[in-house]
Amino acid sequence: MKRIKEGDKEAFDILVRKYYQNIYNYCVRRTGNEMIAGDLTQDTFVKLIKGIESYKFTGKFINYLFTIAVNTCNDYFRKTNETYGELEDLEDQFTISPMENVLDQEEKIYIRKIIDALPAYQKEAIILYYYHDMKGKDIARITGEKLSTIKSRLKQGKDRLRKILEEEEYFEK
Repeated sequence: MKRIKEGDKEAFDILVRKYYQNIYNYCVRRTGNEMIAGDLTQDTFVKLIKGIESYKFTGKFINYLFTIAVNTCNDYFRKTNETYGELEDLEDQFTISPMENVLDQEEKIYIRKIIDALPAYQKEAIILYYYHDMKGKDIARITGEKLSTIKSRLKQGKDRLRKILEEEEYFEK
């Protein structure tokens, strides 16, 4: 970040190459739309550059970048009055996490649909925790919530997912 602050364009290119896919995947999961996700990912990096002078090292850089991405997605949903996107349209797209490599296509679609059934605040926590391997304290920093709130959202989200799976007798398939 120091090199970027000093105007080193190559350092910024390296940073974008390193983190672009991670941020894009998050935006895809939040919106369910690749085109919108691409725009939001670009907006995230534009905001990073615009705010580069105010950046102070306070922990993992990826958390700082995810904070920008979370806020960018939240701003998008606020401005458009849309709800969180449905991920089912992604069934024929790329595999977006190591966890999903294990699952067959039908299971991927099913899991995306049930995650879409969660309230936005639980969906956000579940996505960051399971798909981006973030700890509760990192999610709390990124979202600006208390750790206890994040733990509650994760527990409620997991409970709701479990209930949906049980109701639909998924485990008996």
